[in-house]
Amino acid sequence: MAETRHITPESLLEGLQPQIEQIRGDIEARLSEGRAVAVTVATEDEQLSPQAAAARLGFSRQHVRRLIDAGGIVARRLPGSNHWRIPLSSVLAFEEKREAAERIADEHSRALDDLGAPRE
Repeated sequence: MAETRHITPESLLEGLQPQIEQIRGDIEARLSEGRAVAVTVATEDEQLSPQAAAARLGFSRQHVRRLIDAGGIVARRLPGSNHWRIPLSSVLAFEEKREAAERIADEHSRALDDLGAPRE
């Protein structure tokens, strides 16, 4: 499961070490399971191109544009241009919604299995 951590300047006052140790533990756990790990360090106001958002989400650039048009991802068109900028926060919110939907689908699938529903 993907996870986003928000660290604020106030975290410096509280001490970053516990948060860093937790992140390190999460990374080590995933690696020990044989899973690859991607780490993104960015400011919350980071802006992505549709191509960069597509690469992060595993979609085509055209699919990201469709998501923008459908309102699934918030973006803004640069003035006097055909170019778009997508706030990283919008991409993160989309990822969180997608993961929540996957969890719900998995729960429903397990419930059907528990009830003995036939598999296709």
